[in-house]
Amino acid sequence: MISYEEALKIITSQAGAAKAQQVPLMQALGRIAAEDMISPIQVPSFRNSAMDGFAVCAAQLASASEQSPVSLKIQAAIAAGDIASVGQAETAAQIMTGAFVPEPYDAIVPVELVNISGDRVTFIKPARVGDHVRHPGEDVTKGQFVLHRGETITPEIIMLLSSLGITEVVIANVQRLHILSTGNEITDDYNKPVQGAQIYNSNAPYLMATVQQQGLEVCYEGIVRDDPALFESKIVAIKEPAIIISTGAVSKGVWDFIPESLKNMGATIHFHRVNIRPGKPVLFAALPNGSFYFGLPGNPISAAIGFTFFVMPLVRTLQGQPNTAPLMATLENSFTKKGDFRQFLKASVWLDETGSLRVQISDGQESFKISPMAANNAWVVLEEGATQVKAGEHVPVMLYAALKITSRSEDKTLCQAA
Repeated sequence: MISYEEALKIITSQAGAAKAQQVPLMQALGRIAAEDMISPIQVPSFRNSAMDGFAVCAAQLASASEQSPVSLKIQAAIAAGDIASVGQAETAAQIMTGAFVPEPYDAIVPVELVNISGDRVTFIKPARVGDHVRHPGEDVTKGQFVLHRGETITPEIIMLLSSLGITEVVIANVQRLHILSTGNEITDDYNKPVQGAQIYNSNAPYLMATVQQQGLEVCYEGIVRDDPALFESKIVAIKEPAIIISTGAVSKGVWDFIPESLKNMGATIHFHRVNIRPGKPVLFAALPNGSFYFGLPGNPISAAIGFTFFVMPLVRTLQGQPNTAPLMATLENSFTKKGDFRQFLKASVWLDETGSLRVQISDGQESFKISPMAANNAWVVLEEGATQVKAGEHVPVMLYAALKITSRSEDKTLCQAA
């Protein structure tokens, strides 16, 4: 049995780098950029108005006041998209937000601050050069870095790249993840009541949803009954290099056949059993076709921990990203760890009224209990050397759901921040 840190080093050392693939921008949401991108243009590309109002030469309004208003002739009306001709210094041009500001105009006066009468407009306040004028390159300059390798492509990044006319990006194309469940007791038939000692399959839906949440391709391979031959034929059928994740059959029981089956298939088992709780029997192997294989325990919480703390570090390394660092939060309740192992505890993390992170370790830490995980949003990570943590101490936490912003006086979530 090895430590978690040793396991992590093995995983990252085996990862290498994912292949780069160019994809349409609108198909890149949630994916990871494989190379830097620079802007091919400046934005704005021309002087334009930040307000609906009137384009003027500020010098013409230097003396404007309520007692001595300045009246200018309205020379033109400029809509967004119009290419206006050069104006005249002694005139004004009605203009809309985003419209081109022609020379010699150097300021915009909002429409709310003027009086219009026929073909003339009256001003009662001076204007300053540059008022409400957006200048070329004020948002993005040509040649500016707008996307960095390893950065997640978010809706905001898509908005930025679209504003630059960029329609394709190069992403780290992590191989498809294949999910399979093992066990005679598991059923995917959710429309029928479970029979006898059957249980509904919860691991596969969780893993599928979590992989999709990461913007990755995933394929569900179904349930493999406790039969080594069936398992081996299922794995051999996955021809292309992939990341294969199974749940169950990796412990030391009579029906835990996966380690031996992998050896029969010529796999290299990099590690099996890690000094953690829950999830100790986790297995990591390499198949002859270049696939990575993770054997996760069958208990739902062990499977969730296996994905978060073993599979995702591999994915992030393939994508050129650093592993996720924990946050530090102040503990609300004391906890004693019963052994020299790394423990992952279900917990709730929130921001208090002062903006500080607080965390409470949940009841129901057993690895079969799903409802406490669904009710909480984080893992408290207690390292091997820690035996007891006391209320008021700072502990590392890893969020798996939205951060809660909660008032201590109200037992409810006020809002959420991703």
